[in-house]
Amino acid sequence: MYNLRYHIASLVAVFLALAIGLVLGGLVVRQGVFDQQQRALVTSLQSEFGKLSKENSSLKASLSLEDAYAAQMTDQWTANRLAGRTVVIVTSGAPSEGADAAAAAVKSAGGKAAVVTFAKPGFGLSRSAVASAAASALGSATVTPTQEDVAKQLAAEWSGTSTAHTLTDALVAAGELKTSGLSGSTVATMAVDLAAFDRSPDAAALDLAQAYGAAGMYALGAEALDSNTGVAAAAAARKLSAFDTLGTNAGRFTLVALLTGGQQGYYSNNARGVSLFPAVPAP
Repeated sequence: MYNLRYHIASLVAVFLALAIGLVLGGLVVRQGVFDQQQRALVTSLQSEFGKLSKENSSLKASLSLEDAYAAQMTDQWTANRLAGRTVVIVTSGAPSEGADAAAAAVKSAGGKAAVVTFAKPGFGLSRSAVASAAASALGSATVTPTQEDVAKQLAAEWSGTSTAHTLTDALVAAGELKTSGLSGSTVATMAVDLAAFDRSPDAAALDLAQAYGAAGMYALGAEALDSNTGVAAAAAARKLSAFDTLGTNAGRFTLVALLTGGQQGYYSNNARGVSLFPAVPAP
């Protein structure tokens, strides 16, 4: 019996060793196949990366050429279009709104930019000191003025309809308003609204733009290409012309075109607008 058991154990050991050998041999073969596949994949990825890198270099060169062309054409078309004119740029002071880009666009067209910066939404009328100062400037020491009343008066003062800057000075003194390029003799018959607080359009600034428009002057709602403040869409909803490509050559062209008689409308980088930018007006 011992010999039989020993013989059976020997056979099992042999078959077990054979099975293990087959498994290990298969793994080695599979590993070799896997290595081959891995090398093929790496080679393919390297080839694809080379193609993409070449295409990327080509696209960069093409984009650089298009940018240079667009900049030169925009420079030529906008040159002196705003000569002798002053544009009020309304902002909350947030760098992302693009006030510098708007001012640069106005200046590149030969115009002057007057930047007005509000400290709080709603002209700061929620602060009792500001409301009191505004009421006094408007000749009503007991009734808190509405945003619309303030907007109309500011538009009148800045456009030269009202020669005294009583309300403007009152808001500056109350710490609600800062101005640059705006004096008592400034006549700014155009306005560009960029103002947003907490990335939401300021309704009071939109009232101001509407007051400009209601008086027969040009008024726009604008926002930088990547700001997403919603000012452009909000302005368009109020039937004001608007665009959301500020900071680009297309935005610079759009701003100047809309302030000098171009086709009014909502020009956007997405499907909400009628187009990316207005048609080039006839000379």
